[in-house]
Amino acid sequence: MRNVLLLLVLAGSSSACISVSKSVLTQDYRMSPVARDDVYVFFAYDEICEHDRIAILAAEGDEELTSEGQMIDKLREEAGKLGANAIVLNHVDEPGGGERVVAAATGDSAERRGQAVAIRCVDGLARFGRR
Repeated sequence: MRNVLLLLVLAGSSSACISVSKSVLTQDYRMSPVARDDVYVFFAYDEICEHDRIAILAAEGDEELTSEGQMIDKLREEAGKLGANAIVLNHVDEPGGGERVVAAATGDSAERRGQAVAIRCVDGLARFGRR
């Protein structure tokens, strides 16, 4: 039972292992937060709505304690707090073999990193099947 409880605590806190730094470009939408699940994800090569840029986001987290999906969700969450209704996901990078070897040798963690731009679609996201 103790092991199950420990796993639940670790699973629930794993997104807390992801830190996001922000370079806020405008405060115009901050009073209109958006729920994480309502923040749409564009990729850099997608056709993107007419938009205002809200912030540049950079995330990192321990590769062993986080997943790519958790990192994207954390970027969405942080963008939503700033009033963004979408992000343009530029990349999520996995640590390289060298970084993993050094991390194992030093007892440190190898970091997964992601970068996105938080945006606010001017006319909403209806065209993309969202509100």
